Amino acid sequence: MSDHPPVPRAPSRPARALLVAALAVSALIAGLGWVFASSPGSAPDDDYHLVSTWCPRPIASSGCETTTIDGDVYVMAPVTTSHAQCEAFSPDKSHACIDDYSDSMMFPSYRYNDGAYPYGFYQFHHLLAGDSVEASAWHMRVVNVLIALALLGGVCALAPASMRQGLFLAITLAWIPMGAYFIASNNPSSWAITGVFAYGAGLFGALRSDGRRRWALLGIALVGALLCFGSRGDAAFYVFVVSLGVLIAVGRRDRIVEIAGASVLSAIGVWLMAGGGQASTIASSSATVSLSERLAVAISNIRYLPEYFAGFAGLYSGPGWRDTPLPGACVVLGLMLLGVGVLIGGHAMTWRKAASVVVVLGAMAGIPILIATPPTFPNLGGYHSRYALPLLGVWLLLWLAIGRGQQRFSRTHLVLFVVATGVVNASALHTTIARYTNGLIHDALTGWLAPANLNRKVEWWWAGMPLSPMALWALASAAYVAAVVIALRLLAAGPAPAPSAVSAAQPAGSGDGAGAEGAATRDETSPAAPSPASDAPSSAPSPTQEPTHE
Repeated sequence: MSDHPPVPRAPSRPARALLVAALAVSALIAGLGWVFASSPGSAPDDDYHLVSTWCPRPIASSGCETTTIDGDVYVMAPVTTSHAQCEAFSPDKSHACIDDYSDSMMFPSYRYNDGAYPYGFYQFHHLLAGDSVEASAWHMRVVNVLIALALLGGVCALAPASMRQGLFLAITLAWIPMGAYFIASNNPSSWAITGVFAYGAGLFGALRSDGRRRWALLGIALVGALLCFGSRGDAAFYVFVVSLGVLIAVGRRDRIVEIAGASVLSAIGVWLMAGGGQASTIASSSATVSLSERLAVAISNIRYLPEYFAGFAGLYSGPGWRDTPLPGACVVLGLMLLGVGVLIGGHAMTWRKAASVVVVLGAMAGIPILIATPPTFPNLGGYHSRYALPLLGVWLLLWLAIGRGQQRFSRTHLVLFVVATGVVNASALHTTIARYTNGLIHDALTGWLAPANLNRKVEWWWAGMPLSPMALWALASAAYVAAVVIALRLLAAGPAPAPSAVSAAQPAGSGDGAGAEGAATRDETSPAAPSPASDAPSSAPSPTQEPTHE
């Protein structure tokens, strides 16, 4: 008896609309779970980021006073921003320590953005800063989640059907749990992760679409690039990396608008990177470290790369200030899912796919190796995996969406995937909530553990929150599983009938990309591209057979 489930009947338009609405609500609830899973100040360097949000450049117009101490300029910010990380590096300590401080008390801080980070993130979030630091922090986090959901929802709705399975897998494999944690934070990495993926997916989808969908996807790509420019210097540089990878992958030399736009945005990104903190770090390291020392550290960093990449799943780089160890089941299952994604995407290979993924992977590995040198960092162990995390989603998208077409998975595959990703999300969320409400429990043999009952001893919780920690965890965990199941149902049912179809013929002037990869540029309505959920005719590949080219 075949393990492949029968092809589900495509839902009617009203039913599909209900499924899409349910998916949006479930994804929002899952994202809100991460918003409230950790306290203000819980992300790395959040004292710096919160102070910079309350006192953004230019300081004179931010409403913050300054003072000079020993010749250095300090800004006067609420003490609950500069000391928001009071529990950092003490996993057994909850966020109740913040009760020793008051929002109305100002405190001088030297940790604020004085040019190391670009304009954008802090200035935008400053608009949401109010008298209550705690309330303002979660307001900002909710907005960041809404931005991510809006851009991702737009890309998934507008992208060709042949690309949607890759989009779904890239998001779930790359972002659960650490991507979700940072997106729902007050850290600029939120915009970096969302922006890089929105830019890459939008550009990739636009190159494979025509008409209004093409221009809408280009608009999403532009918004993603702006998020990158306004968040971090390295995220701005990633626009260049992603542009190069996507343009190589698709090879549409007739798409002048996309090529010109990507070139301009890439130039802006390189310029912002060159004038930011990361570039000065490289310059100072180059000037003070000998060649032999640099080579020794580089060799050490290369050997450490597997652990660095495993940090994407939380190994040695869990929530908080990397001071919240995630359960073994969470990290192991997360790495296993990433491995499965690598195996799935490796089924079909072309030279364009190989070149594009090498470009992105080279940046994921090369940039950390280049930057993580003394005196700024002793080695790669001190350079956070989150800095390279924005590129992981784009790398997986290129790896999974090029040359594979849509693959039908067996019922067993789907059940295992839902269970595994659900456990990863739920266990990480549970541990994170426990870390800040109760503190973790240390066992000499098993290490740090979260109490099973999150309501056992609640030392800190959000003011006015109607849900208990345990209720929030259960609701958000269930919502995530529901979102995954609904997304899989929509993918299996195939796209809704479109009012118009894009011609299957490759436009003239496509150049070298019009051969093997040219077929990948057909829109979802092209008759030459069978639906992943439909019984293909005899002249087309079987739903269970992966075509060499889309």
